[in-house]
Amino acid sequence: MAGAETALQGEGLPGSLWRMVEPRLAAALSALELAAEFSAVLITADDLPGDDSAWYRLLPGEGGTGRPTLALTCHADSFCRHQPLHTTVYPVRAIWDQLDAPPAARIPDPDVYSPERTDSFLFHHLLTVRDLRRGELQGGDIPDHLQEAFAAVWAVSVDGRLARRQLPGYGLAERRNHYSRLFSTGGILLPEHWQVFQAVWDGALLEQSAILGVTRQLPRL
Repeated sequence: MAGAETALQGEGLPGSLWRMVEPRLAAALSALELAAEFSAVLITADDLPGDDSAWYRLLPGEGGTGRPTLALTCHADSFCRHQPLHTTVYPVRAIWDQLDAPPAARIPDPDVYSPERTDSFLFHHLLTVRDLRRGELQGGDIPDHLQEAFAAVWAVSVDGRLARRQLPGYGLAERRNHYSRLFSTGGILLPEHWQVFQAVWDGALLEQSAILGVTRQLPRL
């Protein structure tokens, strides 16, 4: 429980993994002053890409409190150490050759659980949820063609704020790498593009309108 007020629930996670995630979820809710915001927080593991993304939904609250339930859907790997990718190249097969059914989705091994990755994931996404709840982030104001780019730049703002408060989040190097991989698909990243990154990370740009404005200056995705 988070302050004995918010029910914490996990679905689709191995029980041993959820038992390690649950207390860190409670701690993150408390640190971000969200412990009394929701009647329940439900983390659902799904077969989504294991890239630390998450999807949020607000559901009707429990117990007639008037507070909603936060449903956060993600891949279970978000709570585990990064694992190297393994691929196998098979000989070309004729289209009529039968293939074995693909293996069932891998269940994360609790031995690869990472408290650091768990904290980074939870603090990043819960602060984003808080931005949405408090009206500091309003997705309806973002043009469709800028949705992906804006989300990436807002993520820089989220982790920059966490870093300045000395709270867990995705670090500067990791966020820079993501920014570089994404925006380099739209063109060469110039010094002024990195100045945008640093200004957002350092907190020189905080308002949604300001961040949307500089997003327009970045390579178009």
